[in-house]
Order: sequence, then C-alpha cells, then structure tokens
Amino acid sequence: MKNLILGMLLACFSFALFASATVDSSCAFDINQNLTLTTQLQRALPDGIWAGKTQNGQEAILQFRTSGTVDWFTFSRNGLTGYQDYIWMVTPVSENEARLELTASDHSRRFIFQVETACQSLKLTSFNQGIALSLEHESSDSKARRNQKENMLAGKWENTTYPFDMKSIEGAYLKYSFHNNGRFERMLGCANQNIKDAGEWWLAKDGQHLVMRLDSGETTVAEIKYLELDEMVLQHILNCEDKSFATGDRDFFFNRQ
Repeated sequence: MKNLILGMLLACFSFALFASATVDSSCAFDINQNLTLTTQLQRALPDGIWAGKTQNGQEAILQFRTSGTVDWFTFSRNGLTGYQDYIWMVTPVSENEARLELTASDHSRRFIFQVETACQSLKLTSFNQGIALSLEHESSDSKARRNQKENMLAGKWENTTYPFDMKSIEGAYLKYSFHNNGRFERMLGCANQNIKDAGEWWLAKDGQHLVMRLDSGETTVAEIKYLELDEMVLQHILNCEDKSFATGDRDFFFNRQ
C-alpha cells in the first residue's frame, strides 16, 4: 500500500513538473527564469515574428535576426506598403529594465524604445520618435522549410513575359541569379542596352517574402506568389535609374534557365 501511494505521489509530482514546463515553454518571455530583461530580449526577439499595428492602422511585422539586423515590413489590405532594415541592439538599464535601439541601415532614422513584456507580447514606446507599438509573437516558417525554399530559389531565372511598363522595347528582358552565398545579380535591358546590378538576398522569416538589397543600398521586397522547381512568380516593384525599365507593383513570371 505504501509503495502504491508513493508511486501515485511521484506520478502527480512528475505531471505537475511537466505541466509547469509546458506552460513556461509556450511563452516567448519566461518570467519564471532568473534572467535579466536584456538576456530575455536577446533570446526571444530573433525567435519568430512580431506582428502588430502602427498608429495609422497599418500592420507592422518585425523580424529580428541573430546577425543583429531586423526587417520591418508594413502592410495594408492591398499588401506590402513599406520596408526598412534596421540594426538592433538591447542595452540594459537594470535587471528588469532595458532599452531596444533600432538604427536604419542608411542612418535615416533611429528609435530608442522603452520595453514592456508579457508572455507572448511586447510593447515598445519610443522616447525620441513619438510612436508606440504593441506586438504579438508568432511562429516563423520552420527553418527546414525556409532552407528548402532558399535551395529552390538558388539558380538563374529569366522573366517569360514582357517585363516593363513602357511598351515596345525591342529585346526587353529581366533576369535574376541567386547564389547560395547570399549574393545575387539582376540583369535587365533590351537589344541595345544592358544593365547589371549586384547585391545581397535573403528569405524573410515568414517564408513568403524575398528581400533583395543592391550594393547601391536600394532594397526590393518581392512576395513569392508561386515557386516550383522550374517556375516562379514574384510580385514586386521594379526600380531602375533608367525609367524605361521601371515598373509599378506587378507579377513577374520566371522560368529557371
């Protein structure tokens, strides 16, 4: 009888520990761990996607990366409306207080946020820009799925339809080459003019947006609307110094070369 009671107590104790661990692990910020807020932020921010609303009602999605950069996307009902990449840094104030600093890669903007955390949420109040963000933690597309998409994107792609807004450009073409080392080339032009640019590319954590940053600093964000082994559809705005080769927001159809 004593052995039976002891076994039941051990089982209950084990279940309680398991239940406690399950609850804690569901939170982006684990308040039961003896960690400073700075350490919690450094661990939690790159783990997933942070989504909320801006003051003008647009959806804001922040995707922090362990490399120290963050992609800030804004969306309306019609889709992507803006993108900016920042460098992020957490600075401690005390054990339970920290500041989150975001500095635009082109140094055009800098935010210093007061930080408040809950289990799955993050409230950011800017000291210097007069904005506030309430963000909820969401799971990102799995690393395995992103790796699979990155492997599928790697290669040479050629647009299969007329690529520009200005009509009747003889021999018009648009090509992308994505390399496994994170570099890419963009080639566009016509029968008598060829333009080639290069830069960095990466897949956003949601697995749905391809970010292409030219060495000149200009960034294009393309929504991946379709991707198979030999076919791809990207929706984006094509910017070019020569306005003849620029477009509005549209779908581009590609075949693998």
